[in-house]
Amino acid sequence: MNKVTSGKGFKVLITLICIMLVLALITAGNSTVGGLVNGFLIAPLQRVAADFTHSAGEAVTPPKSSEELMKENSELEAENRRLNDLLVEYYDLKKENDELYKFYNIKKNNEDFSVIPSTVIARDPNENFYGFILDKGSADNVEINDPVMTENGLVGYVSEVSLKSCKVTALISPASQVGTVDKRTSDEGVVTGTPALCDEGMAVMKNIPTTNSIRSGDIIVTSGYGGMYPANLKIGTVTKVSLDDYTGMPSALVKPFEDVRDITSAAIIVDFSGKGEIQGFIEESGKESSKKP
Repeated sequence: MNKVTSGKGFKVLITLICIMLVLALITAGNSTVGGLVNGFLIAPLQRVAADFTHSAGEAVTPPKSSEELMKENSELEAENRRLNDLLVEYYDLKKENDELYKFYNIKKNNEDFSVIPSTVIARDPNENFYGFILDKGSADNVEINDPVMTENGLVGYVSEVSLKSCKVTALISPASQVGTVDKRTSDEGVVTGTPALCDEGMAVMKNIPTTNSIRSGDIIVTSGYGGMYPANLKIGTVTKVSLDDYTGMPSALVKPFEDVRDITSAAIIVDFSGKGEIQGFIEESGKESSKKP
């Protein structure tokens, strides 16, 4: 027997229809009684019957096939993948926006700088002084000796360049030699790295005048002399002043404002006011000297 006609709901529906037919026959000759019966009994029963009819219609709706369910599941999985891709793209854009905002501040505070935001893509396994590889190269106008910094301060310089990437020698490497000055005392010196200090992320300021007034807590910045680095790039703070063990000359232990061991992004300064001025002056002087008899 059909499930619909044998169901309890169907039997109740038939019973209600029969009752309505009987009441209609009884009240056919009396309009007053018919109106009352219709208002208080038949109309509600009609609504109930309509509800049962609707339920019966839903009951006969066939279940979805396995193919339809599989198709729906496949569509949901595809939508989920699309949403995950959008989420990944959102995080990438957010990170890029955050980095650009930091470098925007660098540019805002140094209007003469031409700055290229970049990302650390590798660390040289053969590099003992925490050098790193950035994702910008000669195709982006990056050149050897370009300064590299973060929003916190100088971190190194470009020492090798390929078309799409460049290697940075870190501030804490012995190969790095940065002309610097104490902002409080104007004492000059050179900040470099040593094998003993690099694993601590520290540098040392050497070639300090014997009559210096440097003390712990002083801020060290670039002097700008030589044309390789702009003036007033932040380097770090002095943590200790002592005599060099080998030369007996004064030296200052410097803690950089940026720990190069942990950075994930940086800004390459490809141009600035005064770039290469002294080197250019030396080259021009050499040309003039060669012309003399």
